[in-house]
Amino acid sequence: MLLIVLLAACAPNSGILSGGNWVSGGLAHQHIRALAVDANNPQNIYAGDEQGTVFVSADGGEHWTQYSSGLPASDPIHALSLDIPGKKLFAATGKGLFVSTDRARHWSVVPHLPPGSFTALAFDVEEPSLIFAGTATHGVFISNNDGASWRAVSNGLPSSAVINSLVVDPGHHQLWAATSAGVYRASDKAALWQPFNTGLPAGIVVNTVQPTAPSGGAQNLVYAGTNRGFFLSQDLGAHWSRGKENLSGTSVYCILIDFRSANATTVYIGTDVGAFRSDDSGQTWGAIATGLPKNQPVYALELGAQNYAQLFAAANDIYLYPGSGGGFDGTRILTIIIIVAFFFLLYYVTRRNQLKRAGPRRPQQPPAGAPQSEPTPPSQPKKP
Repeated sequence: MLLIVLLAACAPNSGILSGGNWVSGGLAHQHIRALAVDANNPQNIYAGDEQGTVFVSADGGEHWTQYSSGLPASDPIHALSLDIPGKKLFAATGKGLFVSTDRARHWSVVPHLPPGSFTALAFDVEEPSLIFAGTATHGVFISNNDGASWRAVSNGLPSSAVINSLVVDPGHHQLWAATSAGVYRASDKAALWQPFNTGLPAGIVVNTVQPTAPSGGAQNLVYAGTNRGFFLSQDLGAHWSRGKENLSGTSVYCILIDFRSANATTVYIGTDVGAFRSDDSGQTWGAIATGLPKNQPVYALELGAQNYAQLFAAANDIYLYPGSGGGFDGTRILTIIIIVAFFFLLYYVTRRNQLKRAGPRRPQQPPAGAPQSEPTPPSQPKKP
């Protein structure tokens, strides 16, 4: 039985060593800030850190290789994203926009863009050659030819607004921007931006905005992650409100809608105090699992690996849920020791009781030199 228990503990997605909890992906102290998953092969995972290094895994987070050739040294990577065909990987950094065509091994700066900090990327699945890039000081840029040329599309945006994230809603032909001045929306060509902030507190910083329709959710439902918690809108941003549980004291850095769940009602968020999950479209929240360091910020979340079976979290490491063979949770060593000790004690007690019940089995031998008794002859039958 002990052997069965220990074998179960070593299973890659279950048991004592990993299953059901977060485990480290083996990039401790790397300060990961951006994640990207290859839609053509979700085993390919990309992670960018605040020192200008990109880590690549070709086996769903089991092993990682780091690359930085061509990227500015010691410069944060704010966003990573593959284009729609999956042939180019873009990195938005503090010193410009960069592109790689060989899976992050080598990088080159994207031409025809102003120098400065690039913060966000978005692509349109209905127009694969269309790219949007957001910046910290220059608004939004658009390319209609896969990044060969660019033009500014910031009409209606506050000149001082930092673009924290961009997302395309192809079904509604809309482009959303989360900014330091609130939520803005434009047509999918970004001809004119308009604010959508009714119900949001004044002076709020919006870190991310996510319509649910592209992931299979309700058509008019939109989520916003801010420096004052989580907000949702049931009417495409016309009005905003909080859910049943107030997260006003939390900064929400990223939102991931689980396209695997029924009607995309499961939502994950990364915050300044960890990662959380909602199964009712953002109304209530709970912990995902144990294994993440307490109160550690989570900056990005992605689903990846085979069949999109794992959730990846970017923190001061990469964490995988549910845990796989890619990492080992040292806190479970105590559990293993307790189980081994329990079975050893059970065996000891059981063996001792068996010996007590059995008692002595061999007959006692007479002392040395004692006379041996003669065997008693068999009795004769009486004569009639």
